[in-house]
Amino acid sequence: MSLFDVDPSSSELGSASGLWALEQIPFVGSATALKLARVCSSWERLAENPMDALAQVNAKRVDPHVVAHVAMNPGQPPVVEAGVRLVGYFDPDYPAGLQEIASAPAVLWVKGTVPAAKTAAVVGTRRPSEEGLNRVRKLVEVLVSAGYGIVSGLAIGIDAAAHETALECGGQTWAYLGSGVDVPSPRESLDLAERIVNGGGGLLAQVDPGTKSSSASLISRNRLQSGTSDFTVVAQAGVPSGTLHTARFAIEQNRDLLVVSPPAKEADQPEWAGNRALCDPAGCDPALLNAEGALAERIASRKPVADQVINTAASLSELLGSV
Repeated sequence: MSLFDVDPSSSELGSASGLWALEQIPFVGSATALKLARVCSSWERLAENPMDALAQVNAKRVDPHVVAHVAMNPGQPPVVEAGVRLVGYFDPDYPAGLQEIASAPAVLWVKGTVPAAKTAAVVGTRRPSEEGLNRVRKLVEVLVSAGYGIVSGLAIGIDAAAHETALECGGQTWAYLGSGVDVPSPRESLDLAERIVNGGGGLLAQVDPGTKSSSASLISRNRLQSGTSDFTVVAQAGVPSGTLHTARFAIEQNRDLLVVSPPAKEADQPEWAGNRALCDPAGCDPALLNAEGALAERIASRKPVADQVINTAASLSELLGSV
């Protein structure tokens, strides 16, 4: 076998169902599944040479006997409701932005469409102030008028306001979920999820249908929001906040980070603590973003951490006009 004689886009292992089956093997995550699909053109070849294949992709923890067994009896993705489909990394409709990040998922479950063309991630707290909601609505209006689709996470608060405003403005919006696309959460957003799909957008998840959200899956989906998008807008965030995970992912993925400046009348409120830290000209403690190692050093050197501080909707409009 050679690393250079396989076109994964037309091979058994490179198909969406093939990548899904590879990920069912213990210790085979997305990165290893993608490497194996680039090495092997078929299940038969993988069954014949599991040790060789694993050596080529440096998968030392994976048992070759298990790989051979799966290769001879590959599993099939679960049967899903109408309108839900599995999209693989090598498929033409896989989100292009995600193919550029280091931790790209091998497969995504999709209900509706996938993000295309220009997109902006708009994220924030589940407990926004009224001024925070007002600002995110104005910012989304500007983004939609500039031709951007809106990516967020369906959570109540800022996320829901971003999705709602995009739909009201006639734009498209997409939600990355920590749950299965057939069981969108939270329950308060079920109607919104349906309207997102009916409005030409979609629901996307790395986890299988039927899966309930968890803390780990919610944090993991944050990297997909920023990775899909041209840039990320932090509308309003406290400390601690899941939104700061998204900010960290945006920096790690070399995506621009735009942060709303806290309004003067609420500048000291805890709901804006994350924004204050990201906008501070002196920089901020990387631990606020849960960053470690080289990434923490990189964040510590950014003063401010935000690539752009957004004071008003007009300043965002002006910035977009210069891009």
